[in-house]
Amino acid sequence: MNERSVRLLAVSPPCLTQTNRAIYRLLQADHGFSVHLVLPSRLWVGANWQECEAPNQEPFETTLLDPVGIHPRLQRLSGLRERIVSWRPTHVIVDSDPASLLLLQAVRAASALGEHRPQIWSLTAENLTPNPGRDMVLGITSLNPSLVMGPLVTWWLRRQARRGIDRLFTLSSDGTRVMESLGFEGRVTQIPLGFDRKMFYSRSAELIAQTRSRLGLTRPTVGYFGRLIPEKGLPVLLEALASIRDLPWQFLIDRFSAYESSYVAHVKERIESLGLTSRTVYFDATHSEVADYMNAADYVVLPSISTPKWKEQYGRVLAESMACGKIVIGSSTGAIPELIGDAGYTFPEGDSTTLGNLLRQLLTTTDAGEAEALRAKAIERANDRLSADRQAAIWAELALQA
Repeated sequence: MNERSVRLLAVSPPCLTQTNRAIYRLLQADHGFSVHLVLPSRLWVGANWQECEAPNQEPFETTLLDPVGIHPRLQRLSGLRERIVSWRPTHVIVDSDPASLLLLQAVRAASALGEHRPQIWSLTAENLTPNPGRDMVLGITSLNPSLVMGPLVTWWLRRQARRGIDRLFTLSSDGTRVMESLGFEGRVTQIPLGFDRKMFYSRSAELIAQTRSRLGLTRPTVGYFGRLIPEKGLPVLLEALASIRDLPWQFLIDRFSAYESSYVAHVKERIESLGLTSRTVYFDATHSEVADYMNAADYVVLPSISTPKWKEQYGRVLAESMACGKIVIGSSTGAIPELIGDAGYTFPEGDSTTLGNLLRQLLTTTDAGEAEALRAKAIERANDRLSADRQAAIWAELALQA
């Protein structure tokens, strides 16, 4: 098979957002794939429906299908089987965990093509070994039926889809280990969750100065660009910043006005109670605009913390910030140390004291030449190992082997 004969049908809920489609643009433009992207017409995000962004502005074919259900594992797309059968792809990639109805729907549709059955690929961020016994006991003791049934449904979905998956992509070595232990040995490949190099890159000093002036940033700036959910550990960063109030700095953070929740309100209250309000600069940006704000920061921190059922699955804001030439700092949980490598700093998860000491050191004693060398290393690592270009190259190589 050559690249020109690869017909890739991608089913991707995350590509509801236009910026997440860079990988498919690269596969078509740089590797000659014929790409057809199947998108949900809308998704339930937080507490609202989010409509698909600009589906007709792509250089490849797109199809919008209506979702059935809102739970990520139990959602399927109306008309997906007909789309797969009529387009006759050589490869189908489903941007969803193997234990999902969407993946199972694609597997069953592909089987209808008989001897022309396409390769089925799946992408998962999972990196924790399932513990159904614990979850079921918790469900029983808390009188929560969903916690009792959830592990059983997940096990059944994974078992049903497992034999139909030809290649499973993971985002970390933990994810690879877990998926191999669940019966996918010999079919697992680790990839980066690639960022768009046309969007995330180091801006000129003039453009950075313009953005900083517009935001009112006049001091060394610490940025946070992750989601506002408890697992991302933002209170750890806030406590670390409170411990270095004697130093000149500012804190840059998305206002998240489109995702108001009780936790967002809690974070804002915490900023006020720690006396950080006057140091905090809020911004509002779409994902396509966030690179400008990353460039305006000096340091970017992702202080994620583990829970019994979750640990950081990737942390793409770190890869994006590295590509922008920022000094990145991440906690020691999940995929973060593997992502940063030697191109940034890590600290023990949940340890605000160590993070505060690290920030103090960076703000007071870091040599300018040393900082510039680290920024250059971050850019090189991000572009060579973590970009959508690298992800596309891996997929293209595997497609040609099929």
